[in-house]
Amino acid sequence: MSLGFDSEAAFCRAAAGAAVSWRGAGIPRLVAGLAGELGVGKTTFVRALLSGLGHAGRVPSPTYTLLEHYEIGGLTVVHLDLYRLAEPREIEFLGLRDWLALPEVWLLAEWPARGGAFADALDLELGIGADADERRSISPRALTEVGRKALDAWLGTDFKYSL
Repeated sequence: MSLGFDSEAAFCRAAAGAAVSWRGAGIPRLVAGLAGELGVGKTTFVRALLSGLGHAGRVPSPTYTLLEHYEIGGLTVVHLDLYRLAEPREIEFLGLRDWLALPEVWLLAEWPARGGAFADALDLELGIGADADERRSISPRALTEVGRKALDAWLGTDFKYSL
Protein backbone atom coordinates (compact mmCIF):
# COMPACT_ATOMS: atom_id res chain seq x y z
CA MET A 1 0.00 0.00 0.00
CA SER A 2 1.14 3.50 -0.76
CA LEU A 3 -0.21 6.77 0.61
CA GLY A 4 -0.12 9.61 -1.92
CA PHE A 5 0.15 13.33 -1.23
CA ASP A 6 -0.41 16.05 -3.82
CA SER A 7 1.67 18.62 -1.96
CA GLU A 8 4.47 18.93 0.54
CA ALA A 9 1.98 20.52 2.94
CA ALA A 10 -0.23 17.41 2.83
CA PHE A 11 2.83 15.20 3.30
CA CYS A 12 3.84 17.26 6.35
CA ARG A 13 0.32 17.11 7.81
CA ALA A 14 0.47 13.32 7.53
CA ALA A 15 3.83 13.20 9.33
CA ALA A 16 2.58 15.50 12.10
CA GLY A 17 -0.53 13.33 12.35
CA ALA A 18 1.64 10.23 12.74
CA ALA A 19 3.38 11.83 15.72
CA VAL A 20 0.11 12.80 17.37
CA SER A 21 -1.34 9.33 16.75
CA TRP A 22 1.72 7.46 18.03
CA ARG A 23 1.95 9.62 21.13
CA GLY A 24 -1.78 9.26 21.74
CA ALA A 25 -1.53 5.48 21.42
CA GLY A 26 1.11 5.49 24.15
CA ILE A 27 3.93 4.06 22.06
CA PRO A 28 6.95 4.64 24.30
CA ARG A 29 9.59 2.99 22.11
CA LEU A 30 9.64 2.97 18.32
CA VAL A 31 12.40 2.26 15.84
CA ALA A 32 11.45 3.45 12.37
CA GLY A 33 13.43 3.42 9.16
CA LEU A 34 12.90 6.03 6.46
CA ALA A 35 13.95 4.65 3.11
CA GLY A 36 14.05 6.45 -0.22
CA GLU A 37 16.31 8.19 -2.67
CA LEU A 38 18.15 11.43 -1.97
CA GLY A 39 15.83 14.42 -1.79
CA VAL A 40 12.48 12.62 -1.51
CA GLY A 41 11.58 14.07 1.89
CA LYS A 42 12.95 11.85 4.65
CA THR A 43 14.21 14.79 6.71
CA THR A 44 11.08 16.77 5.84
CA PHE A 45 9.01 13.93 7.31
CA VAL A 46 11.02 14.02 10.56
CA ARG A 47 10.75 17.83 10.79
CA ALA A 48 6.97 17.63 10.43
CA LEU A 49 6.76 14.75 12.90
CA LEU A 50 8.70 16.79 15.47
CA SER A 51 6.41 19.73 14.82
CA GLY A 52 3.42 17.47 15.48
CA LEU A 53 4.95 16.67 18.87
CA GLY A 54 5.20 20.38 19.65
CA HIS A 55 8.86 21.02 18.82
CA ALA A 56 9.17 24.59 17.57
CA GLY A 57 12.95 24.82 17.24
CA ARG A 58 15.34 24.25 14.39
CA VAL A 59 15.61 20.71 12.97
CA PRO A 60 18.84 20.39 10.99
CA SER A 61 19.51 17.46 8.74
CA PRO A 62 21.84 14.99 10.46
CA THR A 63 23.65 14.34 7.17
CA TYR A 64 27.04 15.36 8.56
CA THR A 65 26.51 14.95 12.31
CA LEU A 66 24.82 11.56 11.72
CA LEU A 67 22.58 12.08 14.76
CA GLU A 68 20.38 14.80 16.25
CA HIS A 69 18.17 14.33 19.29
CA TYR A 70 15.22 16.17 20.77
CA GLU A 71 13.59 16.06 24.21
CA ILE A 72 9.85 16.70 23.97
CA GLY A 73 7.55 16.18 26.95
CA GLY A 74 9.42 13.19 28.36
CA LEU A 75 9.97 11.62 24.94
CA THR A 76 13.40 11.49 23.31
CA VAL A 77 13.36 11.53 19.52
CA VAL A 78 16.65 10.51 17.91
CA HIS A 79 17.01 11.36 14.22
CA LEU A 80 19.75 9.42 12.46
CA ASP A 81 21.14 9.67 8.95
CA LEU A 82 23.16 6.56 8.18
CA TYR A 83 23.99 7.51 4.57
CA ARG A 84 27.59 8.46 5.37
CA LEU A 85 28.50 5.34 7.31
CA ALA A 86 31.55 3.78 5.68
CA GLU A 87 30.59 0.38 7.05
CA PRO A 88 27.69 -0.94 9.14
CA ARG A 89 29.74 -1.51 12.32
CA GLU A 90 30.26 2.26 12.61
CA ILE A 91 26.72 2.45 13.91
CA GLU A 92 28.06 1.23 17.27
CA PHE A 93 29.82 4.60 17.72
CA LEU A 94 26.48 6.43 17.68
CA GLY A 95 25.44 5.06 21.08
CA LEU A 96 22.22 3.43 19.92
CA ARG A 97 22.25 0.95 22.79
CA ASP A 98 22.26 3.87 25.24
CA TRP A 99 19.44 5.62 23.39
CA LEU A 100 17.38 2.44 23.32
CA ALA A 101 17.83 2.01 27.07
CA LEU A 102 15.77 5.15 27.67
CA PRO A 103 12.17 4.55 28.81
CA GLU A 104 10.61 6.67 26.05
CA VAL A 105 12.55 6.95 22.82
CA TRP A 106 11.73 7.00 19.14
CA LEU A 107 14.63 6.34 16.79
CA LEU A 108 14.00 7.58 13.26
CA ALA A 109 16.74 6.44 10.90
CA GLU A 110 17.24 7.60 7.34
CA TRP A 111 19.00 5.02 5.15
CA PRO A 112 18.46 2.18 7.69
CA ALA A 113 19.87 -0.50 5.37
CA ARG A 114 23.30 1.14 5.67
CA GLY A 115 23.27 0.25 9.38
CA GLY A 116 23.62 -3.49 8.75
CA ALA A 117 22.06 -5.45 11.61
CA PHE A 118 20.39 -2.26 12.85
CA ALA A 119 17.76 -2.82 10.16
CA ASP A 120 16.72 -5.95 12.07
CA ALA A 121 15.67 -3.74 15.00
CA LEU A 122 13.13 -1.76 12.96
CA ASP A 123 9.52 -1.79 14.09
CA LEU A 124 8.34 0.19 11.11
CA GLU A 125 9.66 1.00 7.67
CA LEU A 126 8.45 4.02 5.76
CA GLY A 127 9.39 3.98 2.09
CA ILE A 128 9.25 7.59 0.94
CA GLY A 129 9.08 8.61 -2.68
CA ALA A 130 8.56 11.69 -4.83
CA ASP A 131 7.77 12.16 -8.48
CA ALA A 132 8.82 14.87 -10.91
CA ASP A 133 5.84 17.01 -9.88
CA GLU A 134 6.91 16.94 -6.21
CA ARG A 135 4.05 14.65 -5.23
CA ARG A 136 5.15 12.53 -2.30
CA SER A 137 4.27 9.03 -1.27
CA ILE A 138 4.75 6.88 1.80
CA SER A 139 4.70 3.09 1.70
CA PRO A 140 4.45 1.99 5.33
CA ARG A 141 5.35 -1.50 6.47
CA ALA A 142 5.00 -2.87 10.00
CA LEU A 143 7.82 -5.22 10.92
CA THR A 144 6.87 -5.94 14.56
CA GLU A 145 3.83 -5.73 16.80
CA VAL A 146 4.96 -2.24 17.87
CA GLY A 147 5.02 -1.28 14.19
CA ARG A 148 1.54 -2.71 13.75
CA LYS A 149 0.30 -0.70 16.73
CA ALA A 150 1.88 2.44 15.26
CA LEU A 151 0.20 1.90 11.88
CA ASP A 152 -3.14 1.09 13.52
CA ALA A 153 -2.94 4.32 15.51
CA TRP A 154 -1.93 6.40 12.51
CA LEU A 155 -3.96 4.89 9.70
CA GLY A 156 -6.76 3.10 11.53
CA THR A 157 -7.39 -0.55 12.13
CA ASP A 158 -8.99 -0.94 8.70
CA PHE A 159 -5.57 -0.54 7.12
CA LYS A 160 -4.63 -3.88 5.57
CA TYR A 161 -1.08 -5.12 5.95
CA SER A 162 0.80 -8.12 7.25
CA LEU A 163 3.92 -8.66 9.29
